[in-house]
Amino acid sequence: MSANTSIASASTFWSNARRWLPIGQQTLADLFRGLIPARWRERLGIEHRRVLLCLRPGELQLRFWREGRATTIGALPVHDPEVLEALRARLERSAADVPRWLVLDAAQVLVRPMRLPAASEAHLNEVMAHEIDRQTPFAADQVCYQGRVVARDAAQKQLHAELVVLPRDRLDAALSRLGPLAVGLAGVDAEAHDGKLLGVNLLPSERRQVRTDRSRRIEMGLILLFAGLLALAMALALQSRQAVLLDYEHRVATATVEARDVRKMRNLVSAAAAADKFLADRRARQPTTLELLTDITHRIPDNTWLEKISITDGNIVMIGQSQQASSLVGLLQGSALIATPALTGSVQTDPRTGRERFTLTAKVVGATKEAPGAVQP
Repeated sequence: MSANTSIASASTFWSNARRWLPIGQQTLADLFRGLIPARWRERLGIEHRRVLLCLRPGELQLRFWREGRATTIGALPVHDPEVLEALRARLERSAADVPRWLVLDAAQVLVRPMRLPAASEAHLNEVMAHEIDRQTPFAADQVCYQGRVVARDAAQKQLHAELVVLPRDRLDAALSRLGPLAVGLAGVDAEAHDGKLLGVNLLPSERRQVRTDRSRRIEMGLILLFAGLLALAMALALQSRQAVLLDYEHRVATATVEARDVRKMRNLVSAAAAADKFLADRRARQPTTLELLTDITHRIPDNTWLEKISITDGNIVMIGQSQQASSLVGLLQGSALIATPALTGSVQTDPRTGRERFTLTAKVVGATKEAPGAVQP
């Protein structure tokens, strides 16, 4: 293949790649990214992204990896340094913040399944380092390795893990085939037999390049803004709940005072009703003063007049003059309103009128106590 043909193929290849390599998109921190739904992450362009460089016999496949899904962009000849350099330059210009990973096929790595105690997960790589001599034909300094957890058995408190080993000479050969693209790799992974990535990084840490997002300041500003808005929302929600609580407490206090006033008023009404009932019962059992005066007036004769009549606590006291004072007792005994009439004291004759002055007492029928006052004729 000539140089012109290779460059033309690279141009066609890159026109397809631009659809899969977002330019200028920003990535939030993993903590905040996890709070955003997958559909929103896709629309905002803040997913986990990688450019996968897959070495195949005679060619280099380029894939765009996003949130666990890989899409093949195209393939380029791996033996043409100019094409590889053009691809590297284009990636640096257009997707500098997207990590680049080398992906090897399953035949390049050695995978050994193992069962380990669950407590060893926190120090998995250290445990795997001691297993290299026993599980592989290589020494620890001859390979790049990493352990990965396949499954966890909570009942047995064990891990189903795998030791993934890549000989260093195979890694060096793969990096040599990449040419200029070997510079700036973030990691080296391998495919399993089913075509999925193993999810390990077999590139030594001293050779990994951590790519700094060009919009890191904007990203941090977004994180701080998100945190501030979250704190503000929490503060507003707390303030709203406090206002509701204060309003509820105020309404409870007001209702308590109103209930106390209603209880007092009810007690007063009940007492007044009881007093009215008592007075009504008393009035129903005893005659009124007007009825007593009418009855006494009808029973005493015309030759008798009263100078004073007093009705106090159900007792009647009458003082007056009559030509026959002794006959008044008999006249009043037939009354249904007066009981036990009797003369008190001595009956004396008035020298001016010639009539007998008397004092007569009686009881009001059906009454034990009444205080309507005195009646003066």
